Amino acid sequence: MYRNYIFDLYGTLIDIRTDEYSKNFYKKYAKWLRKQGFSFEWKLFYRLYVSTEHAYREHAAKQGIFAKAEINVDNVFRDVFAARGCRLSDEEITYLGENFRRLSLLYMCLYPDAIACLDALKKAGKRVYLLSNAQRSFTWKELLETGLVAYFDGILLSSDEGCMKPDPEFYNICCKRYGLDKTRCIMIGNELKSDMAGASAAGIDGFFINRSPVFHKRETSLYKYVSEKGSLMEVIRQTGIQ
Repeated sequence: MYRNYIFDLYGTLIDIRTDEYSKNFYKKYAKWLRKQGFSFEWKLFYRLYVSTEHAYREHAAKQGIFAKAEINVDNVFRDVFAARGCRLSDEEITYLGENFRRLSLLYMCLYPDAIACLDALKKAGKRVYLLSNAQRSFTWKELLETGLVAYFDGILLSSDEGCMKPDPEFYNICCKRYGLDKTRCIMIGNELKSDMAGASAAGIDGFFINRSPVFHKRETSLYKYVSEKGSLMEVIRQTGIQ
């Protein structure tokens, strides 16, 4: 019987679409920046942001500390604005990151059965954790707005830990921090190459939430359970809670 349920966030609990790589987004963000008193032409901001982010990711990978290293984009924002002579506080950087996300957001909502699933787990006395490849400055406000924070006994975001799925160390950090027995843990996610592969490498059972229109059964499975139609309530039914 599982005691600990570890969830992915985007694509599993939250349906989201963003546009942070388009020309139109950078034009919109640069316009917003000018209203905040920062003089940035969109092409300049784009070049600085993309090149700085790439440099941080390249450096993190070369450090070799983790198999799949992660960065904190707050550092990217700090360097981009420093290049224009702006020294920003942590609060200002968070604000810039939150609005970067807000302006790039095309669509976001909870999947219809997300709260029902989490609520059922909590009522059954289970421990619930979040393990997300996400930037805190982008994600924390969304966790609060969707009401998800209250359901978790622990929240791990990749930007805080320096590594991301499918690195098994991300799962190990979660288990060590909260004293979890891996044999009583299950990872619930919608990505085979990230959520399921990482859980399998860490020695944790996986529950695959199929979000694609069609389910293609694999001969060699990375997961123990699957919801072929993408229903989170199958987590409740198949793991024997109801």
